[in-house]
Amino acid sequence: MNEKDNDNLVYEVGFHLLPIVDESNVATETLGIRSIIEENGGVIITDEIPKMVALAYDISKVVDTKRQKFSKAYFGWVKFEMDPSKILNVKNKFDVLVNVLRFIIVKTVKEDTMHVHKIPMFKKENTKEEKGETLVEKPKVSEAELDKSIDELVINQTL
Repeated sequence: MNEKDNDNLVYEVGFHLLPIVDESNVATETLGIRSIIEENGGVIITDEIPKMVALAYDISKVVDTKRQKFSKAYFGWVKFEMDPSKILNVKNKFDVLVNVLRFIIVKTVKEDTMHVHKIPMFKKENTKEEKGETLVEKPKVSEAELDKSIDELVINQTL
């Protein structure tokens, strides 16, 4: 490892590709993003192939001289290591990619990236039947029997 490698930082670019990109061309578009990184001396650590997602809000972009609104897009990301002096050049090249709806580059850490399952916000409680337990019917108690039990408890407490 030379001294130059020590100056590299780890970045991640998250991007949305236009939903009008044919699904068979999504991998090609991702390779274009990866090649921009590699042309600027970046080393790819890991990535995720873009998948179609619904956007939280509509995003508009001029496509073929017409402003269009998009409510969904392909979302993907690439984690890479690069000399910080070259990151602005990468950003400028991403800015002119016609099929990229939006992107963001952030500094991050090199640790392994793995998919973490999201915990549902509202968890359904398992009933005893789903847990395999049997339900036992409790006998019905009349109001008179209940009053008698309470009276006995009160009497025993006062003695």
